[in-house]
Amino acid sequence: MRQNLIKLGSTIKTFRKEQNLTLAALSEKTELTAGLLSRIENFRTIPSLPVLLKIAEALQVSASELLAGIGGDSPGWTLVRKNERSRVERENSSGFIYEMLLDKDSAGCNLQALVLSIEPGAVREKVKTDGDQFVFILKGNIVFHLGDEKLSLSEGDILFFDGNIEHVPENPGNETAVLLAVYLLREAKS
Repeated sequence: MRQNLIKLGSTIKTFRKEQNLTLAALSEKTELTAGLLSRIENFRTIPSLPVLLKIAEALQVSASELLAGIGGDSPGWTLVRKNERSRVERENSSGFIYEMLLDKDSAGCNLQALVLSIEPGAVREKVKTDGDQFVFILKGNIVFHLGDEKLSLSEGDILFFDGNIEHVPENPGNETAVLLAVYLLREAKS
């Protein structure tokens, strides 16, 4: 079955919020870290089946309820029209606007491609992603915090890195910066 990581993460977040549970409370109920749960909800990792079952049990829903609407047969190719793209919410961030271009499972991994617009002065905590990340600067200039490094990136620059290194882009300029972010996600361990 092909997973739609966005649908799964959004569904888990919806069930959690409907029950007025914080990530910390869900973490206690599942014995999973709040960081792992956050990465699942923000589609930065693929949960293993045991992890998914722990979450379903803690939320008192069936695994099939979490997976409702996910799957389907694929003809071997994917076409996403411009009007089919959608904005997605990730983490608690201000000034980070994500537009999902593609979310596709392939060869046991999940591939996500997004356009990220970063407004001047945008704020977000550093995050980790269970997979590799490719960043291509389409417009503007950013400072990319990668571990302890601060990398200045300009239009046309490319950065490829292990997403398990804490990271966050910053826009210190006066104009919105736009970048293409591609994630190749691996399954999370429980």
